[in-house]
Amino acid sequence: MSRYGCGVEQSNPPEQGIGVTELLHVLDGSGLRLASHLARIRLPLTSPTLYDPLGAETGRRSGILLGIGLHPAAPESVDVVRTAARRGFGAVVVKSLGLSVETLAAVADAEGIALLVVDDELEWRQVDSLMNSALTTVSEADSSLSATPVGDLFALANAIAALIGGATAIEDLQTHILAYSTVPGQVIDGDRREGILGRQVPDLPENAAQYAAVFRAAGAVRVPGLAPGLGRLAVAVRAGVQPLGSIWVVDAAEDLDTDALSALERAADIAALHLLRARSTADLARLQRAELLRRLLEGGDDSRLLATQLGLDAAGPFVVLAFQPDLAATGDELRLLRLVDLIAIQCEAHQHNSECVVIGTAIYALFSGAAGSEPAGVEALAGRVVSRSGTAFGITVRASVGSVVSALAGIARSRHDADLVLLLVGARPAGGAVASAGDERSQLTLLELAEIFRQTPRLVSEQAVRVLETDARTGSDYAKTLSTYLDCSRDSAVTAGRLSVHQNTLRYRLRRAQELFEIDLDDADDTLTLWLSLRLAEFD
Repeated sequence: MSRYGCGVEQSNPPEQGIGVTELLHVLDGSGLRLASHLARIRLPLTSPTLYDPLGAETGRRSGILLGIGLHPAAPESVDVVRTAARRGFGAVVVKSLGLSVETLAAVADAEGIALLVVDDELEWRQVDSLMNSALTTVSEADSSLSATPVGDLFALANAIAALIGGATAIEDLQTHILAYSTVPGQVIDGDRREGILGRQVPDLPENAAQYAAVFRAAGAVRVPGLAPGLGRLAVAVRAGVQPLGSIWVVDAAEDLDTDALSALERAADIAALHLLRARSTADLARLQRAELLRRLLEGGDDSRLLATQLGLDAAGPFVVLAFQPDLAATGDELRLLRLVDLIAIQCEAHQHNSECVVIGTAIYALFSGAAGSEPAGVEALAGRVVSRSGTAFGITVRASVGSVVSALAGIARSRHDADLVLLLVGARPAGGAVASAGDERSQLTLLELAEIFRQTPRLVSEQAVRVLETDARTGSDYAKTLSTYLDCSRDSAVTAGRLSVHQNTLRYRLRRAQELFEIDLDDADDTLTLWLSLRLAEFD
C-alpha cells in the first residue's frame, strides 16, 4: 500500500477539474473550510487519497489528500504537506483539533497547494464519502454534451435550467436525485443543497402532499415554497401512463410564467427517454442479480456458484428476511414498486451489496457475515420498514426473520423458516407485525409436526379424530375443553377461568368426553398423543 494509498486514481482530460472555491460551494454546510489563501487552485476529479504514514511512497499522485491522524502542531505534519505538494496533490485536508493551523496554511501557500480544514466531530469516512459524492457528480456534469444525448441526465438538467431559468433537479420515484443543473448564478436553497449532497430529497412533512399534487396533475404545476425554502415548478415524468420520476425547477423570484410551465412539460417528454434508458440498464442488472438470489433461496447443488456470482462470502453465517405486503388492501402497483425499492434501500444501508427479490407475493432479502449473525439487528430493520411502509405508502406489511444458518446449503432452510413465521404472524393480527424464527422456535416445531401429521395420518390420535369429527358435526366444543385442560397442566381452576365456566361445568364436560370418546386422562402416553393431535389440528 502506498503511503498515500487507498484512493482510486482516474485519468482525466486536462480541461476537467474543479476549483477549490467551487468544491467548497458544493460542500457548503458540510463543515469544510479553506485555511490557506490560494483559492484559484484547480483539482482533478479523482477520489480523495487516504494518508498512510506506514506505506511506501510509490508514483506520482494528484487531487486531495485526507490527512488522517495528522496533528496540526506536529513538525512531521509540515513534512507531509510539503511531500504532498511535491507529489502533485492539490489540497490536503486536516482537522484542527481546536488548535491553530496557521503554520500548515503558510506551508501550503508556499508550496502552491490548498489546506482545507474539516470540523473535528466529522468522521473521516463521512468526509471521504462527501468528497467522493461531490467529485463524482461534478465529473458527470462536466462530461455532459451540449447535444444532450439520451442517457446524459446532467446535460439534460443543465439544458432545462438554461431554458427555463431556474436550478433544476431530476428525481426518480423514490425521490433520489438522479441529476441536477450546474448553471452558474442560479439561486438555490438549503433543501436543494442538502438533496445534492445526499443525492436524496430531504424528508420533510410537506413532501407527501406536494408529490401527490405533482403526480395527480396532467402537466406542470407550481409548488409554493415554505420559508426558508423557495418555490418550485414541478412536473411528473411519464412513459404513457407509467410514472418514471419528476423534474423540479427552483422559482426563486416566483416570476416564471406559463411559458416556463409549457417548456417544463415539453422537457418532461424528453426526460422520459432518458429515464427509460437509465432504468432499463439498471433494471437489467437488478433482474440478473435477483434471479441469482431467487435460485439461491430455493436451494440446489449450485449454491456455491450462485454465491460466488453474487459476491457472497461462503463462510457465512446467513439469514433471510421476508416481507409480506397486504396486496388485497393495496391494489396500487406504483406503491408496491416503491415498497420494494424502500426495502432494497434499507437492506443496502444495513449491509452493502445486499440483495432483494420478489418471489410470489413475498419480498426476500439475504444477509451474510456479521449482518447475518445478528438477527436482532435484522429484526429492527424489518420494524423500520413495516413502520415506514405504513406511514409513507399506506401499505400494511408483515415481516419475519428466518433462522441463522452457517452454510450456503442452509439458506433455503432460513427462507423456509421465514415463510413459516410469516404464517404465524398473519394468524395473530392482534400481535406484532414482525417476528423471528429464534423467538418462534416452539411454534415452528409445532408447524412442522402438523405437516408431518397431515402426511402421516396414522400418527394422529384416534380419540382426537373422533373428538374433532363430533365437534364439526354437532357444534360441540370438546376439543377446546380438552386442549385447554391439558394446556393448563390439568388444573381445573385455571382451566375453568380460561374457559369462563364454573368448575363443576368443566368436570361434567371432561367426564362426558371420557365416556363418549373412551379417553383415559390417567394414561400419560394416550394423553400426550391426544393433546398433540388436538394442538396440531389448530394449524390446519
